[in-house]
Amino acid sequence: MKVFTIIVTYNGIKWIDKCLKSVVNQSDVLVVDNNSTDGTLSFIVDNYPTVIVLPQVENLGFGLANNKGINYAIKYGADAVFLLNQDAYAQPDCIFNLKNSSINNPEYGIISPIHLNGDGTEVDYTFLKVTSPFAASNLISDLILRKFSKEIYLLNFINAASWFIPVRVFYKVGGFDPLFFLYGEDDNYCQRVLYHGFKIGIIPNATIFHDSANSNYQIGEEGTDKYFRQFINSIYIKYADVNSENYKKIDKFRRYVFKKALYFLFTNKLHKSKVFFCNFKKIDVLSVYKSVFINKTEGSHYLDL
Repeated sequence: MKVFTIIVTYNGIKWIDKCLKSVVNQSDVLVVDNNSTDGTLSFIVDNYPTVIVLPQVENLGFGLANNKGINYAIKYGADAVFLLNQDAYAQPDCIFNLKNSSINNPEYGIISPIHLNGDGTEVDYTFLKVTSPFAASNLISDLILRKFSKEIYLLNFINAASWFIPVRVFYKVGGFDPLFFLYGEDDNYCQRVLYHGFKIGIIPNATIFHDSANSNYQIGEEGTDKYFRQFINSIYIKYADVNSENYKKIDKFRRYVFKKALYFLFTNKLHKSKVFFCNFKKIDVLSVYKSVFINKTEGSHYLDL
């Protein structure tokens, strides 16, 4: 099985050396650089001549940049891809173990390793949130008992800091949806993987170290760019879910947001009114309908396959 590790970079000079060192001896490595301005690209070119680099002229966001890498990897013979964040480092046998698990469990569309924090002293905060006892009770139980009863543990979502995906999945599910620029694209992709009959799992014998501040989980201050991004991502995660009929209700929700904006305007709460008007304008009903229609259909959507 030929595996390409795909790393999307954007001003990642702080992590990229350690990230690349962890994978260059495990697979082919491809970096899609989202127009970094901190020397990330030149550092890779100067120090890692075997790493394939696809420089972009603008920041495409996480999903679309990964789509560029997936296209390239498949064109050049990949059987699977390993998506790895620029601020993450893989243990020496991580990809080997993921590959074997994928071969042994072909029904799985996404397989993830265990995520520890950057220095390996704790479980990564994001990983901890998505592998709660309610989402992955068997895994949590086995971790507490210090034993592993399964090769792979089933769950419905795992964040995309580290995903192993067989190429055949892309021909059925497609690539990342351009509806999402940054964050939320992994929720949407997991929804689609499940809809098309694949499973999602974690294996206990592979580990990455995720050196992230997890700042996205801190709620943005109302009216800031982060606040609006989190708002629209949460709406699209809910209403573009192909496993539900929620998309039929998004226009009603948009009207509700507009009414709230008017209410705050008439009650002289101008800042709140402005925030709700902005939220109203950001909700693209037609794009959600289009997304659901496309993603319910089998095919290599958003990819040039």
